[in-house]
Amino acid sequence: MDERHYAGIDVHQGKCVWCLVDATGTMVGEGTVRTDLAGLDRMTREWRRLGVVEVRVGLEASTAGKAVACHLRDGGWDVWMAHPRALKAITASETKTDRNDARRLAHLVRLDYFPRAYLPSEEVERLRDLVRMREEQVEKFRRTKQQLRSLLVGHHLNHEAAKYDDLFGVQALRWLKNVELAEPIERQRMALLLEEGALYQRQVEVLTDELARVAIDHDAVRILQSVPGIDYVLALTILAEVGDVHRFPNRKKFAAYCGLVPKNRDSGERVGVHARLRHGNPRLKCAFSIAVQALLKTRRGRFVLMLRRLEKRVGRPKALMAVAHRLAFTVYGIWKTGRLYEEGRPELYELKRAKLVRRAAKRTTLPSKSELLDKLIRRAAMPGRPT
Repeated sequence: MDERHYAGIDVHQGKCVWCLVDATGTMVGEGTVRTDLAGLDRMTREWRRLGVVEVRVGLEASTAGKAVACHLRDGGWDVWMAHPRALKAITASETKTDRNDARRLAHLVRLDYFPRAYLPSEEVERLRDLVRMREEQVEKFRRTKQQLRSLLVGHHLNHEAAKYDDLFGVQALRWLKNVELAEPIERQRMALLLEEGALYQRQVEVLTDELARVAIDHDAVRILQSVPGIDYVLALTILAEVGDVHRFPNRKKFAAYCGLVPKNRDSGERVGVHARLRHGNPRLKCAFSIAVQALLKTRRGRFVLMLRRLEKRVGRPKALMAVAHRLAFTVYGIWKTGRLYEEGRPELYELKRAKLVRRAAKRTTLPSKSELLDKLIRRAAMPGRPT
């Protein structure tokens, strides 16, 4: 007899509903606990009280689900996490309750029909948090610059502002110093946008320095930097989102995960119709698209020649995606074999490594949490402060 048991957990932010079955599908126990460390430990103690030693746990991927999965994995339990979209297609039912969902998850794990999703290691999860935090601040900084440019356009300064690619560059800031808007409220709005942009710019700089210190001794970053168009920020983005490249059996699976393969929609006599739907990891798709735009600035190399040849036949948008697809093949090959990409231009690779060393040596800091909280407390305690 198989002594392994199977548990399904329907995870919510407030509670977890669990169901435990044996190898024959017979229910051994079920219950509800709070979604916190004490509640999860109480659940596992209940499993041991029921005489269970080995449990394979299945739960749906979510923010709370990932936290539960990591805690159970650290406790030595075999944890499987399900892809939400694939799980929904399997478990679609008119009768939906938390208890029924937990039971379905337990039986799917037992029958080995569980749509598993990748559960990153603790190291990859920390790197993913850092990369995504920088990405969020970059996006906020971009929106602030867009709002500032829109303000200038509204005051007929669009032609002068168009001379500057970056409104927070040195030349643009010197020009903005001499710009005076007519209305006081508009001048205040510009001051607020400049203050907001300065904050995001500093945060992005601090996080970029931190990424450089992480990347300096990382062997995978050293390998990926050898690819044209990929520097250490994009290399860490790819590393954080992919995790373990060896979990992909071939380069086609890797490219599909990166969102660079269209989805087939076959039906009846209609075969091979490609749907333009979002497919794969959107962050990886964006990273490879940025890498293609960067390598085009070199104006040489086989990827540039491939783009020029393809855009004459299929147009530039499809050609850019095809080159990104081929770039993903290259990244998969060198990453899995551990060899540097060689195209006859080692000086570009050396420049990237030198830039990384300089960036990692910088020590840009932000105020500590204690300093920020003291400042907020003093501001909140000011007399006459509006509520």
